[in-house]
Amino acid sequence: MAELVVLGIDHNDQGSDPELKSTISGLIENNAARTIAEENRFRLHTVGYEVAESSGIRWVQIDMSTEERVKAGIYNKLSNRMQIRGYESNGQPIQAIRYALVEDGIREEFWLDRIEELGNGGRVLVICGCLHCIPFSERAVRRGHKVLSKVFYPERLSTLKPELY
Repeated sequence: MAELVVLGIDHNDQGSDPELKSTISGLIENNAARTIAEENRFRLHTVGYEVAESSGIRWVQIDMSTEERVKAGIYNKLSNRMQIRGYESNGQPIQAIRYALVEDGIREEFWLDRIEELGNGGRVLVICGCLHCIPFSERAVRRGHKVLSKVFYPERLSTLKPELY
């Protein structure tokens, strides 16, 4: 089984954020991770991918494709999770922060399957949306993995309380 460092992020930072890059690099170095496993369905080129490439370690996309979500029967509910709760004074929409217990759980189990398919049992940095950090870590422990740490970037994300959907 693998030893995991789980990094919960804001997906908006996933494409290019210098501080996120520094955080990922530090986690790789401090934990001797040999693989980055990233929830990254829509972005082909992420900060995590860049760090893996420049560090000479393996990078793996672990999220389900659209077809896999449809086959698992979770596509429709997950596609309709985003709801606008209001607007900021600058006109920006305020999104509901929603976690679908069953459907997100199916995805997280899939991520663990992907990590286990790597077969090396080494240290893995898992990069996922902040709402997944805690429940994914709990699932990983139940499946026999060791979670070395859970980190949030930015740290303020650690206090988010999602609405169950």
